Amino acid sequence: MSQPPPPPSQPPSGGFGAPQEPPQNTQGQPPYGAPQQSHSGQQPTQLSGPAGYGYPQQPPQPPQSPQGPGGQPDQPPAPGTPPGYGYPQGTHAAPTHAAPTQAAFGAVTPPPPGGGGGGRKNSKVVAIVAAVVAVVLVAGVGVFFLTKDDGKKEDESKGKGGTSATGGENPNSPPGNTQAEQVVDMKAPTVNDVTTVAGAWATDKVFAKSSVREMLVQDLASGKQTKIPLKGNVCAASNEMTKDHKVAVVVQETISNSADCTRMVIVDLDAKKIAWDETMPNAKTRSVDNVAISGDTVASAWIGGSVGYKISSKKKLWEAKPSNCRDVGYQGGKSLVAVVECGHDFDRPQVSVQKLDPDTGKAKWKYEPPKGVKNVRVASTDPMVLVVGAGDELASDVLTIGEDKKLKAKISLGKRYNKPCELEVNGCYGMAVGSDTVYLSTTEHDGSSDMSETNEIMAFDFATGRAKWKSGAGEDRTIIPFKMQGENVLGYKTPSLGHGGEIVTLEPKKGKQTTLLKMPASDIGQGEQAFSVDAYSVDAPLIFVNNRFFIQDNMISERSSLDDEAPRLAVGYAPMGG
Repeated sequence: MSQPPPPPSQPPSGGFGAPQEPPQNTQGQPPYGAPQQSHSGQQPTQLSGPAGYGYPQQPPQPPQSPQGPGGQPDQPPAPGTPPGYGYPQGTHAAPTHAAPTQAAFGAVTPPPPGGGGGGRKNSKVVAIVAAVVAVVLVAGVGVFFLTKDDGKKEDESKGKGGTSATGGENPNSPPGNTQAEQVVDMKAPTVNDVTTVAGAWATDKVFAKSSVREMLVQDLASGKQTKIPLKGNVCAASNEMTKDHKVAVVVQETISNSADCTRMVIVDLDAKKIAWDETMPNAKTRSVDNVAISGDTVASAWIGGSVGYKISSKKKLWEAKPSNCRDVGYQGGKSLVAVVECGHDFDRPQVSVQKLDPDTGKAKWKYEPPKGVKNVRVASTDPMVLVVGAGDELASDVLTIGEDKKLKAKISLGKRYNKPCELEVNGCYGMAVGSDTVYLSTTEHDGSSDMSETNEIMAFDFATGRAKWKSGAGEDRTIIPFKMQGENVLGYKTPSLGHGGEIVTLEPKKGKQTTLLKMPASDIGQGEQAFSVDAYSVDAPLIFVNNRFFIQDNMISERSSLDDEAPRLAVGYAPMGG
């Protein structure tokens, strides 16, 4: 079961921010913001933006052209030359940081106006407001829930989360025709309020999308859609699926919009039907916004409880009992990871990240983030990569964690890199993590021509946090790293004027781009332009499977009388003639 971390140590004397020897925490590492020693014994590069936690910054360097001739990626600058946009500013030998304050983590800045998506998303603001209300309610909760009631272990083979990205021997080789045609166009039903429609998945044969009180499964060969009725609206959905294409959604108990999110539903995409439907214990709440799959285990967490099931047998593996701690949420994939909060102080919770035994829910590996960290999102479970913030800041830094449970590197986001995560623990949709590299996107900046804006994908070394390379989006586009495909990272280039978006694969050594798919141009409100996807705002997973690309929405709202086009649930593209 998840274990609470030990009580925090007493603050050092001398006043907050006074010069001092960095104290060690229970794992023998300095607190958040203190300089970290790399395993090579060298100090890591001082990272960019206002994330020096009180450390004075070098004067900003003038931007350089984001991309070389012919679309080739820019390489790290030679010694003695000023770095281009996105590169960490000036390295410092043995930097000494002041102790962090909330202000040191950087204030939240509004996203820049406009963007390639051109969509309609005011429902995201409503979701954030709703989440804030839910968090305020937590402050009054006296007892959290976490202690697991373990069931007996069964000797059953475990599946592996997810499916292969594409078919063929080399999925990063372009198809015979990279020009795409639209193969999925799911229009959203009419609703009278903001409605969650979270969840979308693709296999080599079907595309599935949650809708209002149902799931739609479209056969990609024939275009035929199958409707799978649900007892209520979807509250949360897994990003993953099992190896035999089963997915999980948490559903309201009735068709009422105010009904509690009580039902765990497993849907078999191959059979196009519900595999099983179970009432979750003590889930009398609308706060369920997290469900994750790892192997043959599905887990869900909410304010006041959590539960885990074996997907193949519907056996309950654990459920929450009263405790001083609670599972905030889960991330699935190769491992099942929980973010755990302990204590009753809402402003200063004791946070830990725990790898769980998927058969019992018990912690078998635990990492305690440095003091000052409050918000934690899990971008990857293997290797472990966290996106963290303090105070009200959702995301200020990316932390890479070794198997020795120690901090490897800290990449400060500041104002130079986009915040890649949403509110959920498993909501980091605007970044990707390889075996030894973290991929982020830079914020938009001036391009090489007049009135143009662009950005880049930046590759950072997992062990040191140093920048390896950057690869640009091109003029009037932004690029988003969103998924690994083998050793390569996939990037989505948003549409530009008169052109559709593109999917590119970037090789890991130097970031060389190869185009896999070019979407057709679309009008506002149609195709890609029906969604507000941009590098600074990726609020639902982008899906690329078998050289097919799908964009989806996780919320829909009441249509405006000025809308000419019906909003979309999802659109999808495949190579022409493929």
